[in-house]
Amino acid sequence: MRFRARFTVSGLLVLCWACSVCGAPRIGEHFWPTPNEAFVDGRPLSQLLQPTQSGRLESALWGCVREGGGRFHEGIDLKAIQKDGRGDALDSIFAFDSATVQYVNRDPSKSSYGRYIVVEHGQWMPGMVTLYAHLASIPNNIRSGVSVDGGQILGRMGRSASYTIPRERAHLHFEIGLWLGPRFQPWYDAQRFKTPNDHGLYNGMNILGFDVWEILNGLKAGKYRNVREYFDDMPVALWVTYWDEGIPDLLQVCPELMVNPVIPNDHAGWRIAFSSSGAPIRFQALGSQDRAGSRRTSIQVVDDRLARSSPCMSLVQSGGASPKLNATLLRLFVD
Repeated sequence: MRFRARFTVSGLLVLCWACSVCGAPRIGEHFWPTPNEAFVDGRPLSQLLQPTQSGRLESALWGCVREGGGRFHEGIDLKAIQKDGRGDALDSIFAFDSATVQYVNRDPSKSSYGRYIVVEHGQWMPGMVTLYAHLASIPNNIRSGVSVDGGQILGRMGRSASYTIPRERAHLHFEIGLWLGPRFQPWYDAQRFKTPNDHGLYNGMNILGFDVWEILNGLKAGKYRNVREYFDDMPVALWVTYWDEGIPDLLQVCPELMVNPVIPNDHAGWRIAFSSSGAPIRFQALGSQDRAGSRRTSIQVVDDRLARSSPCMSLVQSGGASPKLNATLLRLFVD
C-alpha cells in the first residue's frame, strides 16, 4: 500500500507509520480503524477506549452515555497508542472496508468533528457509510470520489475540533450508519439553525448511526460476517404508518429497503420499520385503500423494551412518537 503524507514528519513518525502500514487488525471481513489490537485480543476496555474528562469508560461508547444518560454519543472514541515526544497521537487511521470517499472536511474550525472523512460502502448497501473524526491530518490523495481499499490509511489520529480537545485525550471518533439522502439542505433550512451548513450533504446530521459497539462485538464473536448481515438482523422496535405520498429521501438512495415490488397506483403513504436506534430499516408502500381514520401518524410498538431503550433515544413518548422519531420522519419526507 502506498501512502505519502502531505505534512513534514520526523523519523519517529515515519517509523510509526511504516509499522502501521504493515496491516490494520482484522475483525470479521473488515479492518479495525486504528493500529490498536486491544479489542481483537480481548484486552481491557481501558486499553481501547478514550473516555471524556469524566474518566468513565462508558462515555467513549455509543448511546446515551453522556451527562448521566441524557446526551447521546453517535459513535465510539478509540484511544491513541502511539505518541511523539510532545504527546501528540501518531496512530494511523484505516478504512474499515473498501469504499468510495464521499466527503473530506479539512477545516477543523467548522465542525465539532474537526477534520473528518465520510466514506460509502456500496458493496454493503447504497448509503451505508463509516465516519472518521478528529483527525490530525488527511493526505492529499484522500478526496471526494476516490476509491479506497479496506485497511488503507485515511489519515492520522488527532484532536481536531471546533472546540478544544486536550492532547492527552486525542482519539478517533468512529461511526457506522446510514446516509439519509440528497434533500438535506431543505430540511436544514427549515430548522432555522443559527449556523450555516458548511458540509453540504455530508453534514453529520444527515447520517443516522447504528450501534457501532454492538456491530463490532458481533463481528468479533462471529455472529455476523459483515455489517450488512448485522443490518439484516436488526430487530424491529416499532412500525410507523405515515400518510404522505412522497418518496422517502432514503429510498432515493437505497430502493432495496422497500419491501413492495412496485409502488401501488393509489399510493398514499408508508409503513416503516424502525430499529431501537431509530434507524428506518424497511419501507412498505401503502395505497389509499389501506387507510383507516384521519391520523397522519400511527405507531405499532413491536418490542416495548427496544422502543423505550433509554431516555435520550426513546422512540415513543406518552403513547405517541418521541421528538427523535418525529425529527427522523420529517427528514425522510422533507418537502
